[in-house]
Amino acid sequence: MTRAPDAARSGASISLATRPFVVLCCAMFLGYANQWMLMPVLPLYVDALGGSTFLAGLALLSFSIPSFAVRPYVGRIADRWNAPGVLAVGLVLLMLGSLAMLWPLLLLVFVGNIVRGLGWAGVNTGGYTTLAAAAPAQRRGEAAGYYTSATSGAAIVFPALGLWLLAMPGAFSTVLLAASAITLLGLPFALLLARAAAGAHGAQRAGDGAAPGLLDRGVLIATGLNLCSTLAMPAVIAFLPLYARSLGVAHIGLFYVLSGAINIAIRPLLGRWSDAIGRGPAIGLGLGAQLTGLALIFMASDLALILIGGAFVAIGMALIGATTTALAMDLANPRSRGHAMATFSISFQLGAGVGGIIAGAAADALGLRGMYAASIAITVCGVGLLAAAWKQLPRPSGTASRR
Repeated sequence: MTRAPDAARSGASISLATRPFVVLCCAMFLGYANQWMLMPVLPLYVDALGGSTFLAGLALLSFSIPSFAVRPYVGRIADRWNAPGVLAVGLVLLMLGSLAMLWPLLLLVFVGNIVRGLGWAGVNTGGYTTLAAAAPAQRRGEAAGYYTSATSGAAIVFPALGLWLLAMPGAFSTVLLAASAITLLGLPFALLLARAAAGAHGAQRAGDGAAPGLLDRGVLIATGLNLCSTLAMPAVIAFLPLYARSLGVAHIGLFYVLSGAINIAIRPLLGRWSDAIGRGPAIGLGLGAQLTGLALIFMASDLALILIGGAFVAIGMALIGATTTALAMDLANPRSRGHAMATFSISFQLGAGVGGIIAGAAADALGLRGMYAASIAITVCGVGLLAAAWKQLPRPSGTASRR
């Protein structure tokens, strides 16, 4: 009476194009639009208000620290209350923080970013928790691929839009109002999900089985594997223009167009692939692609090799990001998904922040080319962690939770 293959086949036939999943992706796209629109503009705003580059960095840090620090607690709120509701509150805080910066005072830039950081914690924790509850167990990789494509898609359009709006009347006020309005557009989507979740939540109280502790230890494998990928990324994303300039390479902007397009286009496909071949092999292939890309960039002396390396890095990032997200969903306790997904989502924020510090320190100590050698070493650590955790990873036929 083995019906596992039939179950797997029927699970694979479940459509992801459901109303809740599409609504979730729309809400996340609009939430991420706020962050990506303001990211390149805020340092310019601080400078226009008479602040230094150092103060601009502190302003960005004032966003990151609360976003990182409160996530475990926000995860518990998502478990005990309503995950899409947490997403909705996060969107409201993103909007209010953006509006607070309309008054041209440096102090309010910091206050606004602290509020936005709290909102960012809510958006990501609520979004990932809602995804974990909504994605069919047999298609979690593919669902994570579409979800992360929606969040990554905002990075292609909105930084350029924010900079373009600076040329409009009102300059910084125009950008802040636009970012707030776009976030407001996402609120009805989140509220729609929250209303649906409120009815289902009464049937079973979530969070009662949550393990004590700041972090959910059950998803630390997925968190660590994703962290080994994201720690290496600032060297590519943030420092590549400096590296290209040191090599005398022009038109490096093509790298971002190519890698962004690849990242978004193939995430769902690669996520579906991870459902078929298993999380371990998929993450291993992603780490291999990332290592290949970093090695090509390390050896590059012209634009062509940098672009080829960027293509491999984009494939690796897409495969690792979608698969580790699915792995976190596999390993999460259904009764404490908020706590688990909040723990996992920290890897993105930590990777961007700490990875930037590591990349900068490595560039100072080893030179820009040596910085990429350090990124290769970090990715190799991910290979070691994958090998150590291999036996604990779900097999292709067992994408359901292991807990």
